[in-house]
Amino acid sequence: MNTEKMSLSDKIQNTVGPFATKVNNNIYLTSVRDAMLAYMPFTFIASIFLIIAFFPITQVTDFITMVLGTENAFVWQSKLLYVNNATLAVGGLIVVISMAKSLADKLETNVLQCIITAVVSFLLLTPLDNIEGIDFLNITKISAQSMFLSILVGMFSTIIYKKIEEKGIKIKLPESVPPAVAGPFESVIPSFIVVTTFFIIRLIIELLLKSDALTLINGTLGKPLTYLGGSIGGLVVVKIFEQFLWFFGLHGGSIIQAVMDPIHQVLEDQNKVASLAGAIPPNIISMSFRSHFASIGVVGAVIAILIVAKSRQYKEVGKISSVPYMFNIGEPALFGIPLMLNFLYFIPFIFSNAISTVIAYVVFALGLVPLPTGLAQIPWTTPPIISGYFVTGSIRGSLLQIALIAITTIVWIPFVRMADKELYKEEKEMDSTGSDAAVQEAEGIR
Repeated sequence: MNTEKMSLSDKIQNTVGPFATKVNNNIYLTSVRDAMLAYMPFTFIASIFLIIAFFPITQVTDFITMVLGTENAFVWQSKLLYVNNATLAVGGLIVVISMAKSLADKLETNVLQCIITAVVSFLLLTPLDNIEGIDFLNITKISAQSMFLSILVGMFSTIIYKKIEEKGIKIKLPESVPPAVAGPFESVIPSFIVVTTFFIIRLIIELLLKSDALTLINGTLGKPLTYLGGSIGGLVVVKIFEQFLWFFGLHGGSIIQAVMDPIHQVLEDQNKVASLAGAIPPNIISMSFRSHFASIGVVGAVIAILIVAKSRQYKEVGKISSVPYMFNIGEPALFGIPLMLNFLYFIPFIFSNAISTVIAYVVFALGLVPLPTGLAQIPWTTPPIISGYFVTGSIRGSLLQIALIAITTIVWIPFVRMADKELYKEEKEMDSTGSDAAVQEAEGIR
């Protein structure tokens, strides 16, 4: 039996390995990965403050308000949001910087000028809002909603800059001029061409398409999802697509939410109206269903690591990731394992949420668990089991979540065991090499 398992593992590795190697050697995909890794610490920092600000237990919020002596919770919650406004709320801006930097390093071009040029190009494509004749930049347009646009701008602005630079189209100063002085002058023409290119793109989008770049990009990705949001088949496709975007370093949640949230909020409100009228909620799929049942998936990876991991790396990742995941914060697991662009985990990462979605839908459809009432529209940071109880008003909601977590954990275990085995082997070899080196050094001293 062990031989068969080994042969299956070898077969998976032999199939996935060559493709993963090609992906890892692709500078554009690795630049996206590196850009998102640079962004990750700020998502974790913001998440800590958000959990404190919107703790899912009202009594905790009331206790903090009492201790601080404020008039209401909003007073101190709004202060904690300062951190969010400087991190997640400008996520697109952060990623365009990290994307340009990462790719410029790999293309061996002027990193600083590429970053500045990318930021200017990104802001150039971002339309200003106007209220009573006053123009201003709406921070939501440079948030995580603009993640896909920021990656595209950071990538293509740097590529164009590099192409112009390679053709030698630049202001050439005498060799006697110090590089610190010559550098900015040499970047004028490449940066000018890049900025002009994006200026023309904006004019085309505005004049011909009567839109803006952010709306166009998000609409192109999101519009087809509008037709899918209210059905089980559609939601399964949405969850797979969301995980697919996450796998390749794109902020799947932000891209999906702009289209799915309005649809699912309407369904949630229909459930609320029915519940208040004493009727049975009409919709299985709603905001509560998507947030608290259909999103159970990657947590299985964390639990699987806690159960089967032998390598030091995975043991530490499991410890670090487990606490945030109690509040559905997945970034430590996403970047710590890592799951992003790790093709060994492609199957469970893409499909585990879809499995939870189908199972939960069937359970609700059979009447085994009461439908989400719409009365408790609690935040996504609410821990599983607690959220299941509140959104359904029944302990059976919690039991369903426990079952979904157990099932997804079973799905993840074979893949985690395979990856952990390789890491454990590498760590043993490193320890052995280190011990041999220490012995040789000691003998040399004697």
